[in-house]
Amino acid sequence: ARRQAFSCLSPRPCCGLLPPSCGLLPPLSALLSPLSALRQSAIPRLLLLALVPAMALASKQEALVASYKAAVAAHQASELDTALEHYRACVAIKSIPAVHNNMAAILLSQGDKAAAEENWRLAVEGKPDYAEAHFNLAVVLSESGDDAKLAEARRHCELAMEHKEGYVQAHHLMGNIRMSQGAQEEATGWYAKAEALGGSAAAPAPASFRWEGVEVGHVRTLRLPDGTSWSMQTLSLRPLSFLVRDFLSEDECERLIGLARPRLQQSLTMGNASASERTSESVFLPAAEDGLLRELQERLSALTRLPLQQVAGGEDIQLVHYSQGAAFGMHHDSSAFLPRLLTAFYYLNEVEGGGETAFPAADGAMSPDEALALAEPAAAGGGLVVKPARGAALLWYNHGEDGSRDACAVHAGCRVTAGEKWGANHWVRVRGATPGEEPSS
Repeated sequence: ARRQAFSCLSPRPCCGLLPPSCGLLPPLSALLSPLSALRQSAIPRLLLLALVPAMALASKQEALVASYKAAVAAHQASELDTALEHYRACVAIKSIPAVHNNMAAILLSQGDKAAAEENWRLAVEGKPDYAEAHFNLAVVLSESGDDAKLAEARRHCELAMEHKEGYVQAHHLMGNIRMSQGAQEEATGWYAKAEALGGSAAAPAPASFRWEGVEVGHVRTLRLPDGTSWSMQTLSLRPLSFLVRDFLSEDECERLIGLARPRLQQSLTMGNASASERTSESVFLPAAEDGLLRELQERLSALTRLPLQQVAGGEDIQLVHYSQGAAFGMHHDSSAFLPRLLTAFYYLNEVEGGGETAFPAADGAMSPDEALALAEPAAAGGGLVVKPARGAALLWYNHGEDGSRDACAVHAGCRVTAGEKWGANHWVRVRGATPGEEPSS
């Protein structure tokens, strides 16, 4: 019956065999004849017609796998341009949601926000239950400040939570979105849910090296292997904080500002500041992008005496910009789902007026809850208020000596009253904390 299904006019091989009734099978003498004779027979042409599509498909699959492996290897090695080139080769063969997701992450880090958004849209279009891509797209959309895009960001954030149970980051992002939409009470609820899902905020951090504060005003000199030295002054004991002057040179400050200026976008918070209280702009700069960024990782490792792997294995340095009138409201840098052992803030310019970093609850000046309620912490008086000084590094520990989160580390970037302010956040995660997802596989 199978043989009868074939047409002699249009033979189609079944399982690689041709039906004898076609009359197209050559005699044995032809099979044993020279290649010229075989070329005159129908078998090579028929087999070629059957095999060419399969061979082409296999070739494409091999090229796809090779490009993808090369892309992921380059991505994990922070060779972003190379990774992007290989990812593009992948999607030229086949649109793969995970590849679009990874491409978008690289494009965003390079400042191409529009292309990043486009690729995350392609990712969720190709895989509607792709929670991480929905979340990433929601992040980008939420930063625009546009009402329509905020509404769309909310929808994608909801989809991220729908397709990934207990998605802590998405719960926190929803808090940011609702805060930007003016629903402060609802936003507070989302932040609380994120904390609850992330676990206890009081969970102790593993032991790491920690400088002794001795007393407020104490100064110690740190000598480096290359012969240079830093003077580190204790500013407060709770939170434990220090000031290191001339941590960066004037040229280094200008270089960081130049890297950040074309890519700035509205800052997001850890959870307590309202939209009106976070009017600064910021951008994350991957260390692979510039030698100075890698140098700062090594420098901070030397300053804190923490392993370079712990310093470099966390978050990228975040450059921030405050125009006149801008501020960043009261907040804490560490949370249950984003545990940051310490923060180093680099002041990159001299500020004409305002722009201080305020810790109203430092050393018991007031309760952390009272501090969090302050709208203008610099005007409240008390606690610790640090004035910007170009090249200085302000270092503080977000966790106490026992490893628990130090509530007194709540702080704010005070309003700039004249001129502008440039700075950089350099966070070090609690040892063993997951620094983020590797490129998708």
